[in-house]
Amino acid sequence: MVKNLLDLASDEDKKKILEHNASESLVPVEPEDLLLAEFALKFGWEAYKAVKNDEIGSAEMKTLIAASRKIDLVDLYRHAQASLIGAGSANSKKPSSTFKSMTKNIIKGSQADA
Repeated sequence: MVKNLLDLASDEDKKKILEHNASESLVPVEPEDLLLAEFALKFGWEAYKAVKNDEIGSAEMKTLIAASRKIDLVDLYRHAQASLIGAGSANSKKPSSTFKSMTKNIIKGSQADA
């Protein structure tokens, strides 16, 4: 049988719990705060301070965030591609040949231009 722990608490403890829960209100976060937090995570504390000190404008900050998101998406695509290559190779009759076939364009693209 499942018991509710609140049923085991005294009336005084229940009152304390309810008061504590009521005092824990969430701090509202504005969209601008989210952008600034993302910018700080991506570019560091010095970049955060530069925005706060108006050394970097909001338009430039937003452009850098958008560019960073695009780079993240390209990176995610590459990881997905690597997973597909690994799974496809592992499940094929000739894993080594399949891997070579699926990665030949990657190898070509990684070679230095003559």
